[in-house]
Amino acid sequence: MRIILLTTKLNFKTGGGSVTDLHLKAKGLAELGHEVSVVTTRSAANSVDRELPYAVYEDDVDSRHFIRSQYSTYRLIKKYENKADIFYIDGNNFLYGGGVYKLLGGRVPLAAFFNMRLNCWRDPEMKAENFFSRAKRKLRFFLERWIGNPVVVRMETFIYNTPMLAEVYYGFGHKKKKSFIVEDMVNTLDIIKKLQVSPEMIRARQTGQNKIIIYCSGRLLREKGFDLVIQAVGALKSKNKYQFIIGGTGPDENRLKKMAADLKLEKYIDFPGWLEKEKMYENLSQAHIFIFPKWWSEYGSVVLTEAMAMGLPCLVPAGGALEWLSMGGFLPFAPDNYNDLAKRIEELGASADLRIKLGIGGLRKAEELDYKKLVIKLEKAMIFAQNKE
Repeated sequence: MRIILLTTKLNFKTGGGSVTDLHLKAKGLAELGHEVSVVTTRSAANSVDRELPYAVYEDDVDSRHFIRSQYSTYRLIKKYENKADIFYIDGNNFLYGGGVYKLLGGRVPLAAFFNMRLNCWRDPEMKAENFFSRAKRKLRFFLERWIGNPVVVRMETFIYNTPMLAEVYYGFGHKKKKSFIVEDMVNTLDIIKKLQVSPEMIRARQTGQNKIIIYCSGRLLREKGFDLVIQAVGALKSKNKYQFIIGGTGPDENRLKKMAADLKLEKYIDFPGWLEKEKMYENLSQAHIFIFPKWWSEYGSVVLTEAMAMGLPCLVPAGGALEWLSMGGFLPFAPDNYNDLAKRIEELGASADLRIKLGIGGLRKAEELDYKKLVIKLEKAMIFAQNKE
């Protein structure tokens, strides 16, 4: 198949897990023998530091205005349709442009991928909205649900990175019969090989240490709940037993540092800032526990998969996609409850056997999440889309 993946950017220096995921999808499909190209729509943000096994076409779409950006998406698909047997598009950015393409008779099948909610859905974390914000959001929801969605469902295939997210979209009108679950892609086997992660290495790392290093990382946003980690540190009975690292940068960084200072916890918590991928892997390889404190309950995580590939036992909120993703390698804590998180930290900290058990379980799970296995599921979704044509 000639496959074109439509995305916003390829930035290997500062891009997050979505760039890793897109790259490995393109790479994996090329390794399966397909002719693969990637089209970027905000190409000024591209930063490619490696040889790629697929072609990259740099384009530009005006993303400042929603309707204009969707029209530009439609025109972009038309521009490249003679080079493609199927398009894979980022559903959260290009959904309605793709739908209009099908509405107007577009002949090339489309597979739309979703790893987050639509912007028109209300944030459950939102404490209050003023009248105008609420009215604007409700109007947009109405338009997207009852006008946009009947256009969107003309696309041949929908792909979600967790079954929990898929269920939300089914409630919005997406068709389950043409939907697929494909987890976020990580080169886990390469991580395992490079760092020589094995059950024996996990046992050695988790025994005999003077201090337990606990790592968490990501873009420092309020909704990612890093403040829960700081509060949990404050609730620990034996703080000197642990050293915490909160990696990353973001708009919540100053507030988090101030919170740590106000609680007099600075000597227990390091904020190394943004790190190159290799440095982050180095930090992970020296840690004993990984915490993913909070995220939308339907969302997956690339960094969680990477932590499992390192053989780290993981602490994740109970009952959501993170628990589903880390099955076999996690210990759950009650969501938004720093006291329960502190208890789980102490439980893991007190038992090397439990850390070893969960570390090995997570390693086995990570092996199953390697991109070379997941890309076969992606290929099946695309074959399905072609057969629906």
